[in-house]
Amino acid sequence: MTPGVLGVFWCIAFVVLEAVQYVYFGGIFQRVSSFQFGFLVFGISSTMIIAWALWKAPAQIGIALRNARPLIAVNIAATLAWCAYLTSVQLIEPAVAYTIGAGVMPLTAIVAYRFGVPEGERVRNAVEGIGNLLLLAAILLLSAVTFGGWSGFVRGGPAAAVAGVALAVADGVLFTWMLIYCQRLGRAGVGPTVVFGIRFPLYIVTAGALSLAGLDHKDAIPATELAVVVLIGMILTVPPLYALQRAVALISTLTIGAVTALGPFVIFGLQMVEGRVDFAPATLIGLALYFGGAILAAFGAVAATASSRQTI
Repeated sequence: MTPGVLGVFWCIAFVVLEAVQYVYFGGIFQRVSSFQFGFLVFGISSTMIIAWALWKAPAQIGIALRNARPLIAVNIAATLAWCAYLTSVQLIEPAVAYTIGAGVMPLTAIVAYRFGVPEGERVRNAVEGIGNLLLLAAILLLSAVTFGGWSGFVRGGPAAAVAGVALAVADGVLFTWMLIYCQRLGRAGVGPTVVFGIRFPLYIVTAGALSLAGLDHKDAIPATELAVVVLIGMILTVPPLYALQRAVALISTLTIGAVTALGPFVIFGLQMVEGRVDFAPATLIGLALYFGGAILAAFGAVAATASSRQTI
């Protein structure tokens, strides 16, 4: 199996696991503070990984510290991306939030290329180009569906809908930049596991401070229930992000963005099973358009990735 194909498989694993995460988080954050949750989940997981790295791979920690610019940048991007994500998934339908965020990722990679960012990437074939145009059309349609009140869920009025869509877009842009800086750390010699641990300290501090300040405050739940929620959160958060980190080391940002774009239908199906969000035909139409674009973009991206690997 070539590195490119293996990277695609890691990316698919990320998509499936993150779909489960989106639906679960969308429900749990109706009664648990997202910032308290993020502080506990990422605080525990990152501490464990950094402690392991200091014991088993101290040289990689040293490399990361010597590459201060991408290390700081990846922490800033991760912090803003997760704040945007954890808020948007509470305000609008999870399938819509995920779709917009995921669809923005390959488009951001293309724009980054136009502005001369080395990790950005041009559209590599006509199939990929048509697919990305359909992704853009689907994002615009789903935004209009949410603004018009035709989606399955909006937590509040028009202002909440606008905020939810804007945060979903910001999540996609920031997440792409986080991947770019992860790639830079990887090329400097920092392994995927260590990168996963060192990209969250700023978010942990930020989430802890915002939780103490009472932002996104929810009524307290019993400590035993909170412990169970955090444990489930770690199970749903760490494996998909680790899978993504492995993919980052093997394939391009544009390919990751294209494959990630396949996730919304998994989320839509899980929403119907969960039952918290009403079935919305308008959302399904937007997802159908999006899915067509995602299939084309992913097919073109995977073909380009496999072709480039074979010529090396």
